[in-house]
Order: sequence, then C-alpha cells, then structure tokens
Amino acid sequence: MTQLKYFIKNGNRYVMKKEYAFGFIISFGLAGIALTGIWINELSITWILGILSVLCFISIWLKHVIIDLDKKEFVLKSGLIVPSVCIPLKDFQNFELVRTKQYLITTNTSLNICYLKDGKEKYAILSQGFTTQKMQNLANEIDEILNDNERQG
Repeated sequence: MTQLKYFIKNGNRYVMKKEYAFGFIISFGLAGIALTGIWINELSITWILGILSVLCFISIWLKHVIIDLDKKEFVLKSGLIVPSVCIPLKDFQNFELVRTKQYLITTNTSLNICYLKDGKEKYAILSQGFTTQKMQNLANEIDEILNDNERQG
C-alpha cells in the first residue's frame, strides 16, 4: 500500500486525520458576523451567531471516521447531536460525491457513504470540503484500504 494521506494506521484500525480548514472557515465566519452584531448594536445577532460559532468549533473536535478492519466496520461520528454510526463493511454499497454550487461557485463538496440498513439504503457523511478532487482522493484511499484488506484476508 502507498503512503496514506488522509488516514493514520493504528494496527488494523485506520483513523481519519482531522480536517480543520472547512470547520474553521465556518466557525470564524459565524464569529465575524457575531462581532459585526456588536458593531451595529444588535445583541441578538451577536448571541445567536456567537453560540453557533462555539458549537461549530466544538463539533470539529468531535468528528471522527474510523475504519476498523478487526471488527470489519466503519465508525462515523459527525456533529454534536448525531450519535456514532457503525456500518458493517458487508453493508457498504458505494460512495456518493455531492457538490453544492451557488451562482457557479462551489460552496460545499461532501463525500457520503451509502450503505444498507434493514434493507433500505442509508447515507452518512464522511467528509466535507471545497474541492471535488480532495473528496475523490479520499474515496480512492478508502477503496485502497478496503481492497488491501480483501487481498490479505
């Protein structure tokens, strides 16, 4: 296997490296607008966006993606409220790349995992960013990890 760019190998567990850029941009953007609320003397905007900024910042630290080859599952956690999702490798279907554009400008790109649960197709988010290329590289690296596991086991 080639050098891993997005994951850290720990035995048979692959832990995705933290992605700070996207979350920091959102957090600092919200904080900036909250500070603008002080400048225009609108304290309700300051409080609401200040609290949202802090919650967004906290959610950056709680997000994690783990590929556990011993248990043969993905473990995904994103956000404050959403509980961890354990997806058995046998239920994994494919990846979905979603790009959101606003007036010809890409505002968000997300990589989702599609899996079966109780016979129904479900989706969970793996990563978010601004470029399609980064999400495609991440999907390729996960495929490489899973393919190496199949060859070995």
